[in-house]
Amino acid sequence: IAENNRREAEAVQGYTEQLALIQQTKEAYADDGGALAFLTSLEAETQEKIADELSHSNSLNAEYTEMTGIVPKED
Repeated sequence: IAENNRREAEAVQGYTEQLALIQQTKEAYADDGGALAFLTSLEAETQEKIADELSHSNSLNAEYTEMTGIVPKED
């Protein structure tokens, strides 16, 4: 479970880097409506992928807690 959760975190990291590149590209093509529309769509799709990976991570944490009985500390 921990290994799978690590992979989810790596995916989030990669998608976060992708978002930064999309933003840079949007700035470079600020005057190109067609490019901006595509990049905005790509940005939304990438954000959705991040949301999915975060959901997977939450699920894996819940599975780990269920299997071990170890719960996250409350702040």
